[in-house]
Amino acid sequence: MDSYTPSLAELELRLAKLERQNRRLKRLGLLFLLIAGSGFLLAQVPRKALSAAPAPATPAATYDTLVVHRLELRDKAGKLRGLWTVEDDVPGLTLYDAAGTLRASLGVTADGSGLGLHDTAGKPRIALAVGAKGPVLGLYDDVGKTRATLAVIADGPGLAFHDTAGKIRAGLGVFDSVPGLRLLDAAQKPRAVLTIDASGPFLGLSDAAGKPRAWLTEDGLSRR
Repeated sequence: MDSYTPSLAELELRLAKLERQNRRLKRLGLLFLLIAGSGFLLAQVPRKALSAAPAPATPAATYDTLVVHRLELRDKAGKLRGLWTVEDDVPGLTLYDAAGTLRASLGVTADGSGLGLHDTAGKPRIALAVGAKGPVLGLYDDVGKTRATLAVIADGPGLAFHDTAGKIRAGLGVFDSVPGLRLLDAAQKPRAVLTIDASGPFLGLSDAAGKPRAWLTEDGLSRR
C-alpha cells in the first residue's frame, strides 16, 4: 500500500485551519464558563422557610383595597399552609404541605425573580430564576448539590452537567450558530471537544493541562 506524505504547504494550511477552529472552541468554552457563573441567579430564589411566627401588622381597608404587611393562609386545623410577606425588601410567597414543610417559594429581588420547588424534606430540588444575564434553570440532588444547569445568556443557550461536588463535567451549547460539546475532568480542564461549523465536524483532545494535543477533522488526524 502506498503511503502518502503531505507537503509542507498542505501541513501549514491544515494547521492554520485547526488553529481557527481551536479559537472558536475557546469562545465556546467561555459560554460554559458564563453558564457556571450564572448560578448566582439561582441564589436569588428563596430556599428556606420564612418565619412562621405572627408578626405585628396594621391592616387597613381603603375602599376596595386591603393593605397588609403579612398574609397567612391556614387550613381548617390552623396549620400554616401559605405565607405572603415582605422581608428585607424582598416580596415572597411560600407554600407548605400538611406537615409544615416548605414545598414551594416565589420571590422577587433587585437582581431578578425566582421560583423554587422543594422535596418532602424541604430541600430545594428545582430553581428557576431570571436576572440581568437571562433565565437559568437549576436541578439539585437530594443533598442540595447542583447537578444540571440550563441557561440562555447573551452568548447563546447552554446546558451543563455537574458532578457530586457541583463541578461542571460536561457542557452542551450553541455559540455564534456553532454547536459544541465539551467534556471536562475533575480539575475542570477541558479534555474533549466536539463541534461542527461551516468547515465541517471537529473533534479536539487535550492533555491534563488543558493543552490541545490532537484534532480529528474531515482531513484526518493531526497531533501536536
